[in-house]
Amino acid sequence: MRKKLSESEKAERQAQRDAAKRLAALSAEKAQKPVKEISITIEWKRSVMWGFNPHCEARVIYADGSYDCSPTFKCSGSGYDKESTVIADVFNHYLKHKLWQLPVEKLQDRENGLPYGIYCNKESITDSNSSSAYRHYSGGIGTDCYYRIAECIGGKFERISTGKTFDVYKYIDLPAKADANV
Repeated sequence: MRKKLSESEKAERQAQRDAAKRLAALSAEKAQKPVKEISITIEWKRSVMWGFNPHCEARVIYADGSYDCSPTFKCSGSGYDKESTVIADVFNHYLKHKLWQLPVEKLQDRENGLPYGIYCNKESITDSNSSSAYRHYSGGIGTDCYYRIAECIGGKFERISTGKTFDVYKYIDLPAKADANV
């Protein structure tokens, strides 16, 4: 016959399961496939309640030559930048590994290091394998922030086309700069 667990034992086991899930998620973020380029297409659809809302899809070409099409990222509401929110969804879905490759010095220097829109909690600076470590790209910050964000992670972000009900952007991963001393 099984021994019945006390409430504190149940809580401890749940905390262990949650930590294991978070560590697995961190490992998955760090192991994302390197991206060569992402084409982001945003179609603006009319909502009676919220005005125009972005419906975003991305086409990704990986460094190994394979490709992928994203799910459709959407948002609604008012009082924030909806376009940058769906762009953040794309970046978080495909480029989170780039945040884990940033040097610790850059993460610690908030004045000159990270651009607005990259979030990195203290635990991810001191111990990137901690289950409470967390890094992400923020939404609702304005699309213009993604030009500096892309530059910070080693890429280039540009607007390709725009119209009355659509916008198209492209992220290109730039080759790493060679060390001048070599």
